Amino acid sequence: MGLLPPRYSLVLNPHVRERFTKCPTCEAPTKIRKLPLVIHLDHQDGARLILLHKSCRLCLRCDTLIVHRDELHRVMTGAGLCVVEQPEYVVLGTIDRGSWRRGFIGDVQLTDIRASMADFKKYLKVDVIPAHWAPRSQNAG
Repeated sequence: MGLLPPRYSLVLNPHVRERFTKCPTCEAPTKIRKLPLVIHLDHQDGARLILLHKSCRLCLRCDTLIVHRDELHRVMTGAGLCVVEQPEYVVLGTIDRGSWRRGFIGDVQLTDIRASMADFKKYLKVDVIPAHWAPRSQNAG
């Protein structure tokens, strides 16, 4: 959708208790960065584009952006943007800060968003295998 070259790989973390201080792709430490995101939300009054300046985890080595789904949902619910328990939305990409600021005051059009938006290179899925204690089996030596 965006006209700028794709910039990051996106991980939308669905796990509430798991946070990524290390990149799930390359194991490098992640940094906290506040980035303006473009989100497409299916709303009961029709589809909407949301420009949201959100703190995320970013791996500078492999350009992987990690967004926590529960935090994103909390922000959208707090702003009154979604009223259902499980809203249907897609994080489309990032937008430059100047366009985000103009969008914040309502002075941006869809063509402006497309011109200053960078899509994601790819969408990644993470699976978490919880560590737990288990009794030693009798066959183990």
